[in-house]
Amino acid sequence: MSITFNRTTWIRLAAIVLILAFSVFLFFIGRQHTVLVDNKTITVNGTEVKALQLVEVQINKLDELELAARDRDKFEVTGQTHEVKVVYTDSNWEEHVITRKFKIPLMQDMVMILIPALVADAQADQSVWLENYEPPTYAMTAAPDEETVITDDLAGLITEL
Repeated sequence: MSITFNRTTWIRLAAIVLILAFSVFLFFIGRQHTVLVDNKTITVNGTEVKALQLVEVQINKLDELELAARDRDKFEVTGQTHEVKVVYTDSNWEEHVITRKFKIPLMQDMVMILIPALVADAQADQSVWLENYEPPTYAMTAAPDEETVITDDLAGLITEL
């Protein structure tokens, strides 16, 4: 059996390649991620960074979230590359705006932005203030090995005197 490469075969092959390329493209731009924003006191490279009293965080063009100290909230985003905007007021009542772009690794479902680390060093690499978040797994307690099974209907009614 031989395959002849005529015009119809080339058109079909090109259509298959085009559909596969379009599928890969849609996978990359349509992947949904959860981005947690965390405003808690943390330790970065041995230095304790305090949480901000009040901070506004916006990712892409989604609604802004206002976080107090020890707050955590989330954004649902699609795609790989995003922009975070942090607006806060320092102790001298001066307003600061920090805008950074970041890229989420492809197969990570949930990442966390550490707001105090981002504010402490706005020019730091994203690995300092962006980390992979794994939801906690709860240990299940083992069931007792054997339980007493009452097989006599009247055994539960008889009490010792």
